[in-house]
Amino acid sequence: MADCLEPRVEGEGGERPGPLHEPGDERQARALAAAVAVAGESDLDVSGAGVWRAGSAVLVGLPEVPALARVDEPARADDARRQALIARLLRAVHLPAVRLVGPSAQPVPSPAGPVTLWAWVAPSGPRVGPFEMGRVARALHDRTRSVGPAHDVPRHDPLPAVRAELDRAARFGATSPDDLALLHRVTDGVARRWPRTGEDPLGQAVVHGDLHRANVIPGPAGPVLADLELAGRGPASVDVAPQVVAVRRYGADPHDLERFLAGYGADPRGWAGFDVLVEAYELWVTAWAVANRTSSARADREAEVRLERWRRGRSLVWSLR
Repeated sequence: MADCLEPRVEGEGGERPGPLHEPGDERQARALAAAVAVAGESDLDVSGAGVWRAGSAVLVGLPEVPALARVDEPARADDARRQALIARLLRAVHLPAVRLVGPSAQPVPSPAGPVTLWAWVAPSGPRVGPFEMGRVARALHDRTRSVGPAHDVPRHDPLPAVRAELDRAARFGATSPDDLALLHRVTDGVARRWPRTGEDPLGQAVVHGDLHRANVIPGPAGPVLADLELAGRGPASVDVAPQVVAVRRYGADPHDLERFLAGYGADPRGWAGFDVLVEAYELWVTAWAVANRTSSARADREAEVRLERWRRGRSLVWSLR
């Protein structure tokens, strides 16, 4: 699944991030200034810096490093800390993932929000197919099953991120209060039904939380995990849920799901708690689309399509592009 409406950190372009553009509003201007200041203080080359993408966070390209700066909103400092912590953990267990560059202590506070700097990963290897995705998920889980609370790794919980996106949507005013209230009620229901620790037949591990093809870069030595916004300790079946949503909502080939499960080597679909994890992921991508609907007419239409799943249970095909 490669949903261009979904938030991503690394993973497309060439040897350097691009194309970049001038800030489109005050938020982007503050983020660009913060990213340039943090990178400059670490003696990184900020020549040609520009805004790459804006959504839940503003991504600033530093083409001469090459790197991306991610500037999260001030209220989401915990999310920035989570990504930095998980990136360091994955490096420690020798799992290829995006890595921090620049200051040793990240995220770096700024008036625009917490800043993290990430080495740009240019796609350079063979395409990562469903079977390879399954193997990546299994490697992630197997190498982190022993990671527990003592390692200070936060629990995977996508629902605060869902609520943050709904709050952001409320500020923009493009979605009706009734629709936002509906999604908040669904979020509360998912929270009440969230599976207990230890119930998952795939076990507990560090999960990615948003594992789709756009977040797995074909690097020179194999697949590289990117966009760690939702990562944390949790039920391993979380990372199967996006593959089910790809088929159920995006019209992906069902055989891709089977190939993913073959690569993973296990199938959690018979577990009752799995449906809750799938619903949580559907809720996350809906909330993100609703919060970012003002970015274009296409994004606005897609937000409406996804809302229909919750308003009336309609099985409209969601757009990947």
